[in-house]
Amino acid sequence: MKAARFIGAKKIAIETGPDPIPNRGEVLLKVDYCGLCGSERPQYEEGYHQHQGHEIVATVIDGGPGVQVEPGRKAAIYLTRFCSKCDMCSTGLSTACTEHVSKENIGWAWPGGFAEYVVAPEQNLMYLDPELSPEMGVLLLDTLGTPFHGLRRADAKSAQRAYVGGCGAVGLGTICVLKSLGVPKVYAVDRGGLRLEEAEALGAIPIDMTETDPVKYVQAQGGVDLAVEAAGVPASLTNCLSVVNFGGRVLALGEQPDSFRLTVDLSTRLKDFAVHRTWYFPISEFEENQRLAVEGFFRGADRLISSVYTLDDMQQAADAFYSGKAVKVLVTPNPVPTRPTL
Repeated sequence: MKAARFIGAKKIAIETGPDPIPNRGEVLLKVDYCGLCGSERPQYEEGYHQHQGHEIVATVIDGGPGVQVEPGRKAAIYLTRFCSKCDMCSTGLSTACTEHVSKENIGWAWPGGFAEYVVAPEQNLMYLDPELSPEMGVLLLDTLGTPFHGLRRADAKSAQRAYVGGCGAVGLGTICVLKSLGVPKVYAVDRGGLRLEEAEALGAIPIDMTETDPVKYVQAQGGVDLAVEAAGVPASLTNCLSVVNFGGRVLALGEQPDSFRLTVDLSTRLKDFAVHRTWYFPISEFEENQRLAVEGFFRGADRLISSVYTLDDMQQAADAFYSGKAVKVLVTPNPVPTRPTL
């Protein structure tokens, strides 16, 4: 089997090894597409002991002992292991599984999707509707699924004005969901360039933070009901606390550093607002998100995938993605289509 591995210093090696063998309760799949994610930047820069990739859509090949499968079906793979038996799992909150508190994630705890084949627990397979493209299946994971979960928790559909700090893949996915929910006004903040251009194309009001103070600008416009932090930067979260109005909501999506401090001024401390922190999405939400996708709910989702590269061209794919020259990049072991069809 061929696989692409981060080996450090922003370098990638194409390696070959034996095909993986599914154990009891596991399924062998052939990878169709795997998306690059900002969470893998440290490994891109420093290296990792195995191939990664967790935004995966793949085709079922065979099942391990005790597993009956239907070869040929396509499935998205849920990121993290869960027991399906604890109190959290039984209520649909697979991200809060009490038996897997260390978050055993594909690509970190076991080899991921930057390869020709992947093995995953049977219960982690989320089968795709035949009418849904595999590319859209990838977007329903981190890019759309993660922000949609948080936006549900933060009652985004009731917002009239929203703010999104950071316009990477998750930030743009957030804007896509907000506009699909009908939020009239969405401010998008980032450094000028491709990301802000895409945010504007999705219907947001772009704010180039290198030219305009986003807090002063948004406050002058009357503030917002909902502020979403999608960059994983403490200063961006502080800005969200500053622009949200009395009675509003702040949603922290970005992965902040392990240790950080927020600087909050008096006017912010005197406000009455709610803060939501969400991580990924419960597996129970995928079916509803998929139904919405088939119905065409996600307005502008076709813009979110910038390019598709073959596994052999993984170096170019990673360089384009982590340099900010592309929004969402997919990798496939198969010949690249001329244009992804969602």
